[in-house]
Amino acid sequence: MFDKSVIVLVVSREILEGSVVDRNAAFIANRIDDIGYRVRTIQVVDRVEAEVTAAIKWALEQKPTFVLLTGGMGPNWDDSSRACLARAAGLPLAEDAKALEHVRSSYRRLHAKGAVDDETMTDERRGMAMVPTGAICHENLVGTAPAVQLRVGSTTVFLLPGVPAEMQRFFTLHVMPVMSAEGPSTVRGERQVDYHGHDESVISKALAELTRKHPLVSIRTRVQGVEGARTIRLNLVAEQEDPVQLADLLDKAEQDLRDRLGIELRSRPTDASMLGD
Repeated sequence: MFDKSVIVLVVSREILEGSVVDRNAAFIANRIDDIGYRVRTIQVVDRVEAEVTAAIKWALEQKPTFVLLTGGMGPNWDDSSRACLARAAGLPLAEDAKALEHVRSSYRRLHAKGAVDDETMTDERRGMAMVPTGAICHENLVGTAPAVQLRVGSTTVFLLPGVPAEMQRFFTLHVMPVMSAEGPSTVRGERQVDYHGHDESVISKALAELTRKHPLVSIRTRVQGVEGARTIRLNLVAEQEDPVQLADLLDKAEQDLRDRLGIELRSRPTDASMLGD
């Protein structure tokens, strides 16, 4: 069974202070879950070089398929994600000619739009072209900092800008195609059952028994509504290479769950809950 995992690191002091709500990790997790990857953990790290380096080093030691880091990629003095990756991977940091041209192009574009007063390549701007040796750099068509892609052992690391508009564009254009190419050849399916009750503990035993009987099906619960009108939404999720086997697996698990909870099975389109890879 496919079991490739992803570790997401978010570099931001503002999120830790509560002045900014993280949008990047939710965007990433939502999209990679749809193509069959499992997010092992999401960590928010302070903009402190030693802490970012330690977080990347720890993530690499876990040997996930991907490490995705957002933030710390700009021209400011504390934007050190590139240097932290180099240190964690034991690689030298060097100016990349392609990345340098990407940065030049970005400032020429911004100057033409009147967004910056000068397109001159200062030391701070050139710093965004300093990347770990062997990295692949992708041009930023929204902001200035190129994204960085680096293979470290069996893990592929992506360093992405923290600005949501920039990160989302990079993720869609560069990260998703790589992840999809390395991803599973499985079909993912999901079934939804709503239990109109107030207390999760009442159904806990039934869910535990269901998990033991159907080990290939995972159960996710979420309480919705307000007190007095709550619904416990139960999602049954599974993956199989054969869509027919997947449908049969989910049919049996859903019927078993409804029998245990006394919920009538309503008619539904068979393919409505199937998600391709």
